[in-house]
Amino acid sequence: MAIRNASNASNASNASNASNASNASNASNASATSAEIISAAASGALIGSRDGVVGQFSPTPYRIPPDDATAPNPAGHRVQPKHLTFDDVDNLAIWEQNMRMRSIQMDIFSELKFETLGNETLGVIDRSGAAPQMLLTITRPNMAEFVAQISLVQAYSDLRMDRASEILAQVGEIMSFIGQPLSLHPQRHRWTMEFLFAAVGGIIEVYKRIKHSCAVRRPYELSPQIQPMITTPAHSAFPSGHAMEAFAMAEVLARIVRPIDAGLDGTPNWRQQMQLHATRVAVNRTVAGVHYPLDTMAGALVGRTLADYVMARVEESAQVQPRAFRSPYLPEQAQSAAAQDFNLHDFAVFVGDQPDTGPAPADSYYSTQLAAGTDPAVPFQPAPSKTLKWLFDRAQEEWAMSYELSPVAPEAGQ
Repeated sequence: MAIRNASNASNASNASNASNASNASNASNASATSAEIISAAASGALIGSRDGVVGQFSPTPYRIPPDDATAPNPAGHRVQPKHLTFDDVDNLAIWEQNMRMRSIQMDIFSELKFETLGNETLGVIDRSGAAPQMLLTITRPNMAEFVAQISLVQAYSDLRMDRASEILAQVGEIMSFIGQPLSLHPQRHRWTMEFLFAAVGGIIEVYKRIKHSCAVRRPYELSPQIQPMITTPAHSAFPSGHAMEAFAMAEVLARIVRPIDAGLDGTPNWRQQMQLHATRVAVNRTVAGVHYPLDTMAGALVGRTLADYVMARVEESAQVQPRAFRSPYLPEQAQSAAAQDFNLHDFAVFVGDQPDTGPAPADSYYSTQLAAGTDPAVPFQPAPSKTLKWLFDRAQEEWAMSYELSPVAPEAGQ
């Protein structure tokens, strides 16, 4: 998984190691960004240096405002400093990175609530606006559907030797892969990477909660012949965390770099290339033997929806489309899931990245009906986040400046 130690930005030659930012998945470990700069040896030397310089302590005499600025100032008196402005978004500029990230994540994701809706369904509710809005519902598929997918997991294992180097590298971080089309650099793109840490790092904490509720057994528990090539994570298989993170990261980056993607009517463009990388990262987890294709399908949907939610709290007039993941099959039809695999084209059409060229598949797990038999959910606009907007503007400016472009307005419906 990916944003682990964000403090090692000194290793600028390794763009994926932007402050070890390549480990974007563990933004919760962002405390490393505030690691002690002064070494133990230097600290001892500083104690001695101060003792030899400051002399006897003498409190600084202050002239307290609002004294007349033109009034005579007694010799040696200084004007007492004022407080920084209370709850001012511009104060973010002087905080350390870890403080900024944690503050922004709390601002965004504390507004989300999780609610069990019955029938093995978890709802994710946004409470940032005047009234709560259902953002996402995830219904756990029948166990028989996962059993039916074991044959697909087994078939994917034939690719293990071909993809072993990728799979092993992606255990620890995926930013290098998703950001490869953009050649992210920890100094040239410092605000882009910090925005990514704040946004995707918070999304990671959300999906951990979703995984807890879904509680699906790993493939090796359904077949002794799967034998994963990596250590199987000790949490729910469904939804896939790598898929959630990869597709969230791809979308967040795509929205940041919209200034350079604007006007590219053909393919390939940056969003498409990053989605292709996200697909490969997610599918590699099935190749490794730790996920079902259903995990990837759900993970991609959850990651994209949460990314859309984050961006709707940044971009003016942007809205987020509530979505649902729900099995189209009755229990007696569970064997039909054996043919269900992640399809990027179908996914891109569903989320609106590609034009709809025909009717949606009748057996799609994706829906805008948050519950079976209800009307499609209507897009809504969550409350804006001033802190996240502050960071987003700086991230987007990096790309606008590089290409001598002006920031591009949000697309309709986003």
